[in-house]
Amino acid sequence: MITWSEFERQQSALAGAGRRQFYQHGIGLAFLATIRPGGGPRVHPVCPVISPAGLYLLISAGPKQQDLRRDGRYALHSETCPPPRHDDNFAITGRARQVTDTQAAGVVRRRGPRSGPDRT
Repeated sequence: MITWSEFERQQSALAGAGRRQFYQHGIGLAFLATIRPGGGPRVHPVCPVISPAGLYLLISAGPKQQDLRRDGRYALHSETCPPPRHDDNFAITGRARQVTDTQAAGVVRRRGPRSGPDRT
């Protein structure tokens, strides 16, 4: 799997379309699917943060954080709302990893839902 930053370098037009989907409402908005302990899906709305360092989610303690710690596989999906006549959505899958670097976490928090997308 590649990081968001690598994806932007390799597929800039597609990454740009994905960024626009995530930030169509001004803040990042998507649905995160994780795997419950019994193997079933769990879906939650989240606010993705795209920065020069990559794609991040700020996830507070709770079921989705526990799911990702146990099994890092995820799917992240965003769809145009209200949908136009054609199916306009963006989805990625991968394996999450926790960021413990406090400096990186601070950058992501500053660029989070209240500050809007990073357009640099």
